[in-house]
Amino acid sequence: MMKPHRYLPLHLLTFFWIAQAVSLFGDRLNNFSLVALINKFAQNPGMTLSKVYLAMYLPIFVLAPLIGVLLDKLDKRWVLVVTDILRGALVMLIPPLFIRTDSFLPIYGVAFLLSTANLFFLPAKSGLVPELVREDRLVRINSTLWVAGIFGVIGGFLGGGFIFDYLSWSACFYLDGVTYLISAALLVSIALHRSEGGLSRRRSEARSLSLVSAIREGLRVVRRTREIRGPLGLQTLIFFAAGGFSVLAIVLIGEASPPGSSLGLSVAGLAAGLGMGVGSIVANRMPGDRALRRRVEAALLALFVPGTAAIAVGGLALISLGAFICGLAASPLIIISESELQRRVTSGMRGRIFSFREILIRGFFLLSAFLFSALGNFAGRGLLLFLLGLFLALSGIIWVLAQTVVKD
Repeated sequence: MMKPHRYLPLHLLTFFWIAQAVSLFGDRLNNFSLVALINKFAQNPGMTLSKVYLAMYLPIFVLAPLIGVLLDKLDKRWVLVVTDILRGALVMLIPPLFIRTDSFLPIYGVAFLLSTANLFFLPAKSGLVPELVREDRLVRINSTLWVAGIFGVIGGFLGGGFIFDYLSWSACFYLDGVTYLISAALLVSIALHRSEGGLSRRRSEARSLSLVSAIREGLRVVRRTREIRGPLGLQTLIFFAAGGFSVLAIVLIGEASPPGSSLGLSVAGLAAGLGMGVGSIVANRMPGDRALRRRVEAALLALFVPGTAAIAVGGLALISLGAFICGLAASPLIIISESELQRRVTSGMRGRIFSFREILIRGFFLLSAFLFSALGNFAGRGLLLFLLGLFLALSGIIWVLAQTVVKD
C-alpha cells in the first residue's frame, strides 16, 4: 500500500486556490453588502458600522483562545468545510430578518455568529497552509492565495455594486450565501485527502488548556520566540489603521458618490484590489537579504502617506488613486508577515497562536474604528484619515527597522 503524500498534489492545490477565491469573494461581497446596506438605511452610517464591528469582534475576545485550543485538536480541513456551510446559511438570513424588523439589531446578532464561524475559519486556514506546502514555498503560495483574495475583492465590489444598484440589496446576500456553499463543496476533496502523520499526530500534540491559560500560552510563545514579534506587531499596526480607515473613508466615499448609489464604494474597492494585485507581485520579488527586505518594507509603509492624502482630499478619482496606493502598500506587508508567522510557529501551536493573533489585530481594529468614528464628529474626517496614515507610516517604519537592528 502506497504511503500518502505529506503535501497536497497540484490539482488539489488548485482546488484549494479556487475555493479560497470563491470564499473570499463571499467575504468581500458580504462586507460590501453590509456597508452598502448601512450607507443606504442607517441614520448615522459611521456609528452603525462601528456597532456592527463590535458585534463581529465580541466573540474574538470571549471565544478566540478556546477556539485556538480546539483547532489544535481538530482536523483543520473539515473545519473549513463546516464553517463555510454555516457562513452560507447565516448570510442568507440577513434579508428576511432586516425586512421583517426594519432594524439593524438582528444584523448585529448575525454578525456575531458570522464572526464566531470566522474565528474557526481564519486561524484554521492560516494554520493549514504550512501543512499543505513546503516551507520554502510559503511566500509563493501565500502570494498566490492573496491573488485569489484580490479576485474576491474585485469581484465582490464590482459584482456587489451592480447587484445592489440594479437588482436588489437582498440579492447580494443570497448570492453571498451561495458562494460559501460552493467553496465548501470544493474543499471537501482536500478534506478527504489524507496527509502523512495527519490528524492523530495533531491530537497528540495538542494539550487541553483553559481559556485563561490559552491566552497566557500565546503570550509566552510570543515572548519566547523573537521572530514572531516583528510580523505580529506589523500586522497589528496595519489592522489598527484599517479600523480607522474603514469608518472615515466610508463617509468620504459616500460624499463623492451619486446620491443613493454604491458606485463610489465599487470603484474604490476595485482600485484597492488592483493595488493589492500589483503588491502581490512585489511580495514575490522581495529580496532575500533581511536588512534590504526591511528597507523595502519601510518604503512600502511610507506609501500610506500619499495614499491617505489622496483619499483625504476627496473626489472619486483621488479616492480611487489613494485606495490603489494603500492596497499596493498593504499587500506585500501582509503576505510577508503572514509567511514569517507560518514559518516560525510550530504545528502543535498554530491554532492557538493564530487565534491569539486574531484577538490582537481585531481588538486594535475595533478600538480604532470606535475611536475615529467618535473623533469624526469633532474634526474633519479627511484630516483624521491623513493623520492616521502618517501615524501608520512612521510607527511602522520605526518598528521594521528596529527589528532589523535587534536581529542583527
